[in-house]
Amino acid sequence: MENYTEVWEAALSLIKEQVTPICYETWFLNHLKIKKIDDVLKIIYLDVNTTLGLDFFIGIINNRYLTLLQDTFKEILGDTYRVVVKNPTDVDNFVDNSEDPETKPAKRPRKKNRKTLLAEKYLNPKYTFENFVVGPCNSFAHAAAQAVAESPGIASNPLFIYGGSGLGKTHLIQAIGIRILENNPDTNVLYTSSENFTNEFVTALNTRRLNEFKSKYRKVDVLIVDDVQFLESKEGIQEEFFYTFNALFQNNKQIIITSDKDPTKLKGLDERLVTRFMWNLMADIQPADYETRVAILLKNAEILGMEVDDDLREVINIIAEKIKDNIRELEGAFTRVKFFSQTLGEKPNKAFAKKVLKDILSNSDTMITPEKIKKIVCKYYNIKVADIESAKRTSTIAYPRQVAMYLIREMTDSSLPKIGDMFGGRDHSTVKYACGKIEDEINQDPVLKETIENLKREIRD
Repeated sequence: MENYTEVWEAALSLIKEQVTPICYETWFLNHLKIKKIDDVLKIIYLDVNTTLGLDFFIGIINNRYLTLLQDTFKEILGDTYRVVVKNPTDVDNFVDNSEDPETKPAKRPRKKNRKTLLAEKYLNPKYTFENFVVGPCNSFAHAAAQAVAESPGIASNPLFIYGGSGLGKTHLIQAIGIRILENNPDTNVLYTSSENFTNEFVTALNTRRLNEFKSKYRKVDVLIVDDVQFLESKEGIQEEFFYTFNALFQNNKQIIITSDKDPTKLKGLDERLVTRFMWNLMADIQPADYETRVAILLKNAEILGMEVDDDLREVINIIAEKIKDNIRELEGAFTRVKFFSQTLGEKPNKAFAKKVLKDILSNSDTMITPEKIKKIVCKYYNIKVADIESAKRTSTIAYPRQVAMYLIREMTDSSLPKIGDMFGGRDHSTVKYACGKIEDEINQDPVLKETIENLKREIRD
């Protein structure tokens, strides 16, 4: 891209038609210009000139007008670019293409294209922040991940994200790595799993290449380690990871870790490591609610280029209703519908989805039942199922009953009236009150939250 001025003038003419005159003059005219267009990473860097305060101005652009800018450049350039608005004093992040050729520094080596760069870092190009659907189940972890991606080594170090299998942890931490490389392709980002870390360490010991191993892991700028729970009960590996962690942390290098459980619940892990995992920010990811599951499948449809008509919405709804606790399985079921639809030449609708997902949907129906939930809740509270189904209102019975109602509502498709019938013919308003009460208490009481999650895990298992 040679002439940035022409591109920006074309952008201004389009923006002027879509915003008010005051908005145009306050936020665009004479206040922004293109500093650099990176055609390899598909990023447009904008420089700022304002008297309103740089942080305030940049915040407004990022929060209100970033989508407008990206859509505008896509219309002009015919391709999708990410827009980055930077402080003009941050000159190290730019290459000024307007310099006189005779004064330009020697050409840098040709940059690797995005696909090659991410492949070398073991990062999946689909795992971006743009493709990550945010909901109540993951909003805190998502916000923490974005903060780390924009300020590695500063915002939250280490960042520890935990949650059950298939909830999006890997997607989120890879999105951090991808965003860091988009902002600065020269950053040494290393993504690995604790299992791979273990295998490499053992190989290094056996081949007497331990120094090479240490150099690889201790000289990175960003270390991303997935599924750290696999280090449990591996004392030698834990010691090496401990020293790697210390070396990076002492040099202000970013460390990002995931686990399937809270650090305090990791058994057979060195107390020194547990303490370090809890040094800064811990964020959990919970199973997605129905609305978030629907949003995830709609995003998948968009990525796969599928037209979302009424039939496809029915397919999305039935999958979101039946698969509740694993995003990976949710997306896999949807991909399966698309594959067989194309292969068999049939339109994806509710009947077709039920046919190709018969095994998945039947398993989800039989795996979690109200009866199973009641038995597990009663076992936990040491009462009889007949007690919570009875008219008894003592606190030792009423509270477990409310917990069981809440879990049945969360984990099955049972309606409020139907749940009421399961507990001695109670009114649906009683069930609604119970569910609301338990939900409020979960948000306020971490002990109850942990109890509910443990019950859910036992019910799912």
